Amino acid sequence: MIVLVTGARSGFGLLTAVSAARAGHVVYAGLRDVSTADDLMRAAGDLTVHPVQLDVTVDEERKAVVARILAEHGRLDALVNNAGIAMAGPLEEVAEADWRRTFEVNVFGLWELTRLVIPSMREHGDGCIVNVSSMAGRMATPCLGVYAATKHAVSGLSEALRHEVRPFGIRTVLIEPGPYKTDIFGRNKRIADGVGDASSPYAPLVGALEALSGKAIDGAGDPQDVADRIVRVLADPSPAFRHTMGPSTVVRRLAKWGLPDGLYELVVRTTIDKAKP
Repeated sequence: MIVLVTGARSGFGLLTAVSAARAGHVVYAGLRDVSTADDLMRAAGDLTVHPVQLDVTVDEERKAVVARILAEHGRLDALVNNAGIAMAGPLEEVAEADWRRTFEVNVFGLWELTRLVIPSMREHGDGCIVNVSSMAGRMATPCLGVYAATKHAVSGLSEALRHEVRPFGIRTVLIEPGPYKTDIFGRNKRIADGVGDASSPYAPLVGALEALSGKAIDGAGDPQDVADRIVRVLADPSPAFRHTMGPSTVVRRLAKWGLPDGLYELVVRTTIDKAKP
């Protein structure tokens, strides 16, 4: 199988690229800056992983990667849309440019790349599109509203796409991780200007959420579990649509959908109030 993985510098992307190659697939690993491929190539060793320049927001790079794969192999069997960034901050304080940048990476770049690979998959009557979303695509938390908005968008477009391309033999799958030890809230995290300013009316909320975030990271799961699930999905001729993963996701889902809205909001509010400095 010929597989393209985006956002392969670290985290889910790097682990998925290496794990897919270990499973016998030929992997093209997209990086926003291909000169940062050292960690990827060390992890890959002698496996067949080709690092490629791919900023998902750049049209020329999207087209060049897909054209190269089709020229070298005549097909592209699977696309793993993993590239993403997290934008943190109260919605009022997130600038328009930061909103747009987050949507460009997490939604529009994902979709434009997906559009490019569908024709070849349709021609061959087979293919798999894996979109890495988040539990934030099911429920939004304070100060991660921009990120959650993009992941809700990914969830919606993925569900529609699954129905649209199924008749052509193309499988669409949504991966929804909870907290995992990756760079999405580290190196790939963006913080809105002014967040953390003691004069902000949201300062107490931000402080509480930083404390809760630290606890969540301490209990976060092993990202290799997500990579392994994605590789299994690639080999599955009839995969389930949603794959919700993570140590806390079952409890969060039950709380969100099992409690009345007012009671669920009370739980969230009480949890945040208890964590305020």
